[in-house]
Amino acid sequence: MDFQKRRILKQRFEYILGFIVLVWVMIVNIAILTRYVFKIAIPWNEELTVLLFNWVIFMGAAMASVTKSHITITIFQDALRGTTKKIVGIIQNLLFIVFIAVVCFQSWKIVFLQARTEQFTAILNIPVYITTLAMSIGSLIWLTILLTDTYHLIQASPVESEASV
Repeated sequence: MDFQKRRILKQRFEYILGFIVLVWVMIVNIAILTRYVFKIAIPWNEELTVLLFNWVIFMGAAMASVTKSHITITIFQDALRGTTKKIVGIIQNLLFIVFIAVVCFQSWKIVFLQARTEQFTAILNIPVYITTLAMSIGSLIWLTILLTDTYHLIQASPVESEASV
């Protein structure tokens, strides 16, 4: 994925996450205001903040893969050069792809199970799969980005891959 496409994708993630966090902060502040000032508890605020939290976590994880901001230990990889560094980077990405693919597959199974059994949240009475869908969509985006990065890493010459690994 070239720099321009990454920048656009990152910008879109930032807008989506920014909107979700804004709504999240507003809901929490409204809940605090109503509970401590007006002495009225809003029962749905906790359920909605947990739902939004899931979306922020999994969309944020996908965004971190766009910007290559995931935590990594690079001491071993920094010591390598050329083709060896490229091969280690590819192996590392492939292992990550397997892990994210399992998360993606299993989360979609849960979403379909929750939809089929028609599970709803206790207070908001919305389908439970909307919460799990955050994991499914986030991991699918994350997997797509990892696959694209791995493809470009394989295609790059060892000198080009030094900068991207």
